[in-house]
Amino acid sequence: MTFFSWIKKQLQMITPTIRSDRRKRRSRHPDYHQKKKLTPENNFESDQTDTQQTNQSKTNDTLKNEDDSLNTFQNTTSFEMQSQVIFTYLDENDRQISSSDIIRGIVGENIQFKLPDFSDYYLTSIENFTHKFEKSDQEVTLRFALKNGLPIMIYCLDTDTGQILKSVQIISGKLGQSYTVNAPKINGFRVISSTGPTFGHFDHQTQGVIFAYRRTHWETVQPVEYFVKLKDAHDVYDSPQGRSLKTGLPARIIIKIFARIDLSDKSSWLNIGGFEWIKNSNLEPSDPPIHNLIDTITKTSRNPARLAGTIDYVPNKAIAVFDKPYGNKINALIHGSRVSISATIVDDQNLIWYELNGNGVVPKMYVIVDRS
Repeated sequence: MTFFSWIKKQLQMITPTIRSDRRKRRSRHPDYHQKKKLTPENNFESDQTDTQQTNQSKTNDTLKNEDDSLNTFQNTTSFEMQSQVIFTYLDENDRQISSSDIIRGIVGENIQFKLPDFSDYYLTSIENFTHKFEKSDQEVTLRFALKNGLPIMIYCLDTDTGQILKSVQIISGKLGQSYTVNAPKINGFRVISSTGPTFGHFDHQTQGVIFAYRRTHWETVQPVEYFVKLKDAHDVYDSPQGRSLKTGLPARIIIKIFARIDLSDKSSWLNIGGFEWIKNSNLEPSDPPIHNLIDTITKTSRNPARLAGTIDYVPNKAIAVFDKPYGNKINALIHGSRVSISATIVDDQNLIWYELNGNGVVPKMYVIVDRS
């Protein structure tokens, strides 16, 4: 065996060990034998490929982010698909009576709205009425009118007789509106006083204004209380310078005076009760009567009766009812009143009185007896 043969033999003995290591390397790099050797050109291509891969990754990330943003926008838009309705409140003069209300909601849904209560106003019209939220904002205008205040009542009275001289007048206006009341003109009368607010503003309360009148030619009116004795017979009138009544008063009678009126023609009149007046002449002051009002009356005769009748005096006025002939006034009966007569009384001057079922007496001439 030569030396080279021995070496060859030795080499063959160690070859498998060497090949095993190579297999291990190939197992770690299975495509090693296919890879090209690294060169500047190959290295550039590798970098370019890596850059393209990086850019592609970034592009994918960007697209993904854009998709996420779009989805988020769509979700947000769907959630915020809202609109609003503005409710404005105006009066007849386009002035705002209250701050506007703004209601927001989802498009397509019904509007939940309660009309405010303005106590001094009432609703007259609605402009641009809507009941659902639309895609665009809306404005609804509600117009109101001011309510009327409670009225002012105007009365015209004769202060001396209590008679109503004119029908009651009523004035009205809007709440808060100012008013001024002037006394109505009435022929033959003048205003002497007033009661109640003649100016102010209409509000939630009824106001009354009373104007007191007196006849133009009545200069002075004095309430008095004294007795006089008539020197002569006197006619009785329904008012100073008024109409003469059916019966008068005899001489020497003592009567009570309740008022005195002096007229512009210098005449003077005395009130003897109710709507009965005599001239202030042919009489003298007197003490109150102790027994009988008329000295010459000494007796009367009474005859029971069962009659019915009607008071005949002056329309809308009343006559006095006395406790006995020429006695004290105890009541009054308005013209047209129905009465029941229980007796007739005749005095020694042949004046006849009717007794009204024990409720006083009145002169016969003031009663129309029913025909049987």
